[in-house]
Amino acid sequence: MLMLLSLILTVSGLTNPARAQTSASISGMVKDSKGEGLPGVSVRVKNTNMVVQTSGNGAYRITVPNRQAVLVFSYIGFLPLERSVANTTEINITLREDAQSLEDVVVVGYVTQEKREITGSIGSIKADQIDQFSGGSLNTSLQGKISGLQITTNSGEPGAGANITLRGASSINGASQPLFIIDGIPVDNDSYQSLNDGASFSPLNDINPSDIASIEVLKDAATASIYGSRASNGVIIITTKKGLSGDPRINFSLNSSATELTRKVATLNAVQFRNAYIESIFNSTGALTTKVSVIDSLNPIYRESYNWQDIMYRQAFQNKMDISVSGASKEKTVDYYVSAGYRDLKPVVIQTNYDQIFGSARVNYKITSAIKGSTNFNLSNYAYNRQDNNIISRYLGTLPVFSPYDPISGEIIPLFEGSKVNPLAQALYANNEIKRWRLLGKQELSFTIAKGLSFRTNASLDYSNTNSYYFAPPILSTNSSSKSVFSDYRPELRTSFTNENLLTYKLKVKKNHNFDFLLGQSYQLYKSTSTYVRGIDNIDNQITSINGSSKIISFNQSEQENLLVSFFTKANYNYKSRYLFSLLVRQDASSRFGENNRTAYFPAVSAGWRFSDEQFGKKLSWLSEGKLRASYGITGNQSIGNYAAQGSISRGGTYLNQTALLADGLANPDLRWENTRQLDVGMDLSFLKGRVNITTDYYIKNTDDLLFDVQIPTQTGYSSLPFNFGSIGNKGFEFAIDGTILQKGLTWNAAVTFGLNRNTVKELPDNQDYRPNAFNLARIGEAVGVFYGYKALGVYSRDEDNVYTSADGTVSQYKMGSSTGAVYKGGDVIYEDLNGDGIINIDDQQIIGNPTPKSFGGIQNTFGYKGFQLSFFINYVFGNDVFNNLIRGIDGSHFDTNYSTNQLRRWRQQGDVTDIPRLVKGDPMQNYAVSSRFLEDGSFVRLQNIALGYNIPGKLVKKFAASTANIGISVQNLLTFGSYTGYDPEVSTGSNPLGFGVDNGAFPKTRSFNFSLNVRF
Repeated sequence: MLMLLSLILTVSGLTNPARAQTSASISGMVKDSKGEGLPGVSVRVKNTNMVVQTSGNGAYRITVPNRQAVLVFSYIGFLPLERSVANTTEINITLREDAQSLEDVVVVGYVTQEKREITGSIGSIKADQIDQFSGGSLNTSLQGKISGLQITTNSGEPGAGANITLRGASSINGASQPLFIIDGIPVDNDSYQSLNDGASFSPLNDINPSDIASIEVLKDAATASIYGSRASNGVIIITTKKGLSGDPRINFSLNSSATELTRKVATLNAVQFRNAYIESIFNSTGALTTKVSVIDSLNPIYRESYNWQDIMYRQAFQNKMDISVSGASKEKTVDYYVSAGYRDLKPVVIQTNYDQIFGSARVNYKITSAIKGSTNFNLSNYAYNRQDNNIISRYLGTLPVFSPYDPISGEIIPLFEGSKVNPLAQALYANNEIKRWRLLGKQELSFTIAKGLSFRTNASLDYSNTNSYYFAPPILSTNSSSKSVFSDYRPELRTSFTNENLLTYKLKVKKNHNFDFLLGQSYQLYKSTSTYVRGIDNIDNQITSINGSSKIISFNQSEQENLLVSFFTKANYNYKSRYLFSLLVRQDASSRFGENNRTAYFPAVSAGWRFSDEQFGKKLSWLSEGKLRASYGITGNQSIGNYAAQGSISRGGTYLNQTALLADGLANPDLRWENTRQLDVGMDLSFLKGRVNITTDYYIKNTDDLLFDVQIPTQTGYSSLPFNFGSIGNKGFEFAIDGTILQKGLTWNAAVTFGLNRNTVKELPDNQDYRPNAFNLARIGEAVGVFYGYKALGVYSRDEDNVYTSADGTVSQYKMGSSTGAVYKGGDVIYEDLNGDGIINIDDQQIIGNPTPKSFGGIQNTFGYKGFQLSFFINYVFGNDVFNNLIRGIDGSHFDTNYSTNQLRRWRQQGDVTDIPRLVKGDPMQNYAVSSRFLEDGSFVRLQNIALGYNIPGKLVKKFAASTANIGISVQNLLTFGSYTGYDPEVSTGSNPLGFGVDNGAFPKTRSFNFSLNVRF
């Protein structure tokens, strides 16, 4: 951190050019519409070579030859302005943003392209739309802002992983995450897992949001096919900030937040729990319970009532600081951007803390007139002391009669009743930590060979080192003979090296015919090493590392690698920028696939028509831009195991005192890519000189050759074979509109995104259902991952309400499991008898819900008036179901746990009419089986952010040697409107499309109250 700060100050000092002083001069200030000084604005004397640039606060001074001179003020992203000198010596101006030029260049994969000439579907957000509050991330920044892009964060933990789906799920067993490109580096975006509880963390958390300049989302095949076998789920391109011309600019920002839980899950108090527990034991055994903590309410340890959520959650404070310096040499041969950042995040769960340091540098330089280079790196290092994901359900399930402290001695009680771990003691005494650092680095050189012809080569490295630790002292052990529960250690190294070589050629023929050609080659080598060690019986509780273990009881090490070699070419043609055509093809060869299918081709073609440039379009004064476009192409998915096609061998005990090796996986040399074919038709419209912009898209996307482990006869010695079989279809509609509603005095900008997608499984092996877990299912004709279980129709009010009439008119009662099974009685759940045989068993399970939303999007509004800015962003999701397995787990547990307040409505006696069944310890009638009882509407509308900012007047700022300053307050996750009864409707503890929408009790999301200060020097 100190080294980076020193570098920033050093660069600032070395590159601060002296300002020329002259007696015959014109001076002044150049500001934007918000009143902030604009650095680097070109101030030129018209029709001469005399030019200067504004300083860091927007000031300038220039010599003019005479009083007839005209000054031309120009700056990228703003409309140029001219002013006559006449008799004045001071000219102050305000430049207006050019809505069209701000958006005219977009990163589209290996190259940039003018937005008006793009024939594919691309979504984009800029730096000012990226969350900058202390706990902000890329995932939260993108939510609701790109039509067709759905992001569901897995939990509220810092750096938590997310399910990112673009235009629907495209795979079942393979990955459904988009490919991420950061400054041209294809990064490893596989989430990494915590020890023991399987929580996932996003590698995108290693990028400082403050360093990001723009994010482009390549949605259709015409734009994504250039990345071939990794692009079936779309491509997200992140571009970080670079140096701007002019004097060095130092930017400092401070963000401080107070966070709190948005809601609590309603659970029973001590009195309510005692009544419910006594009833559950009596309904099970016919006798009263002898459990001391339940019947002895006068015991000092058990006489109070505790809400364990009040004990385990807290209001927390978070801070984030960033500093950067950017600028360029006077000769414009070097520009630079250097930054450092630090954030201290204290989550709402007690005894957790997250510290992270960021560093980045980007330098572009001109070596000769024909040779340019760039060097950039991004560095992240963090340490996270956390709690297990399953501790959330432990809080809710801990009995409200349990006191965390001994009421007499005041000491913490480690074990309740000698066998149940006190969650507070676990939080205080156990050590659960993740330490990680990551480096993204890239070196690039470009050569101008001839007019329009250039060559570019680069080498990049993505390196991460993640170390996970877990230690539990003997005070938490339920086994008196063990000195400690266990000590775990897992180091994991991931390295990705990429080399790319690109040849580009631009040709203009007779002024109207424009050609762009790209020829490229890419080489990417990925390696990973992971070691897992478990030890027991630590020598000393102060030594929590694996070195302190007396005995190593488990040791595993895995080393893997894969190689991807690619060649690609692309050609663009346009006539007068009116008729647009693009053709590309990529060839990929991957080591992951069978030798018979190691190479695949991914072509795409697209076309566009800018009808606004036609004669009839030019006559429409209200139409600024109008374009129709269409594309079709093929992309792939190579996200399978590195050795799935080669078979596998594992260690299997000993044979003749030698280590035995067992062949446990069958090779398939014909294994190949999943491939996705996509058709996209869209239209882009701009009205009123760019004040209103509309983008619409309709797409059809089909994925074939799904990767499955197909069951084979066990006589072969194997149970399954990796195979390509199956298909998924997606089709949908996207709509986005943004506009400047008011632009004089009071300003008002608004944006709306909307997306809907319909997903269908079209083909499966042997046309059979595929069920990977207890909740979700893949079935032909249905959406991927639909919920599957029993359909609950209510609760029997009386024993005699259970009446079953067979096809032959025989009257009997519904039974559980078989014809000789137990009869359902009053208080039991009424399950639908799907096949009408009078028996409730797995044959009666059916599709009961769908975790895929029918529509989703966002609404953004920003207002400005005399230095004040007010903005709010609304995120919405409609039409999806959430399976509340958290409530099912505590209410239906076979163990001694507290219950939700749903149990206040439980059936207690004959004649009760309710939707909650009777409480019976052990649940012998499976009233808590997976069923529609636990499905809830996951729709919500969330006021995700509301912010108020103020630009401090320049005269006041100058007193502190600054050029501009802004202060602001905001609230993140202020209000959520929906009917879900869990912590948050935006939840999915599974990362596979066949596991979406299940709430197992993830780390809850929080509300944060934020203060920000941004100063430019």
